[in-house]
Amino acid sequence: MVPVSPVGLDGWMTLGRARQGETVDGHSRPWSAGAGSGALATGLVQMAWLLERIGSGIPTLRCTTRPELWLAGDADLFVWEAFVSGTGKPVPAGITQHAADAAAAADTFADRLEQDSLGASDVVCTPASSFNLAAAAAAYAGLAIASNELRDQVQVYRTRPALL
Repeated sequence: MVPVSPVGLDGWMTLGRARQGETVDGHSRPWSAGAGSGALATGLVQMAWLLERIGSGIPTLRCTTRPELWLAGDADLFVWEAFVSGTGKPVPAGITQHAADAAAAADTFADRLEQDSLGASDVVCTPASSFNLAAAAAAYAGLAIASNELRDQVQVYRTRPALL
């Protein structure tokens, strides 16, 4: 998700700023800074492709970015964001950095599920509204997802290093 500033006279002044909670080691970079925008563009295309690939095998797949819907069984697939950075960035041990990052994200999700804390996001778009790119990618892929999720926050879970 990316923040969309409120429409108004001064709304343009906050376009592209960091989401609340993205601070790493006391520094906060805008989501639209070099690394953020590059990762966004690549990740968005990858997410759309992956969701379409999954949906092609399961045409009735119901998708959501709302953990409560998934936990209640009202959706088959829950899409969330892993924030793998700073102290949560694992050191790869015998595997690639990408594999170590994915393992850290999976461990974090499992911990959150066990602790019943999937509804607590570490990053939010405030005071701006959010443009839910995961919901947009799901809609692009032809998955069943509520159109009002396009303005929902996406749950972002800050990782801790994976136990490898």
